[in-house]
Amino acid sequence: MATQQLIKGVIRFLHDFFTVVWIGGLAFMVLTMFSSIKKVLGKDPQAQGLMKAITRRHSIWVYISIIGLFVTGLLMGRSHPEYLGFMRFDNLYTTLTSVKHILTLVMIVVALFRSLSFGKKDVELSPKQNKFSMMLIIINFIFGLAVLFLSGLLAAI
Repeated sequence: MATQQLIKGVIRFLHDFFTVVWIGGLAFMVLTMFSSIKKVLGKDPQAQGLMKAITRRHSIWVYISIIGLFVTGLLMGRSHPEYLGFMRFDNLYTTLTSVKHILTLVMIVVALFRSLSFGKKDVELSPKQNKFSMMLIIINFIFGLAVLFLSGLLAAI
């Protein structure tokens, strides 16, 4: 295996890994964790504390993943033959990539807003704030699914 192929493979692996950490974490929380904690602990303050602790811990990995996705995405994008530049809509590849980047930027804004507004360690959230925080996670999961769909389309090109 040539060195260039190995480097491309490692970059792709890291990009996929960071995607799994971020969007996979959202999927776990939305599809499994929230309902399981609610079923076992109900609306007990311990349930809210546990969910908050998990989402705070996951936020650290999300921030690392955002940086990793940015770096590996830059390296991968420039190697594609149809790459014409960032946020271009000149062909199918750049259009899908640009829409994917827009959705990713929205996800970053939502994640930062949620973390900064509701992720403080010593702040007790009201039920309304807690519900809104969980809604933002669900919204980001939906955006994450759209990003994965666009990535699948891009892989097919």
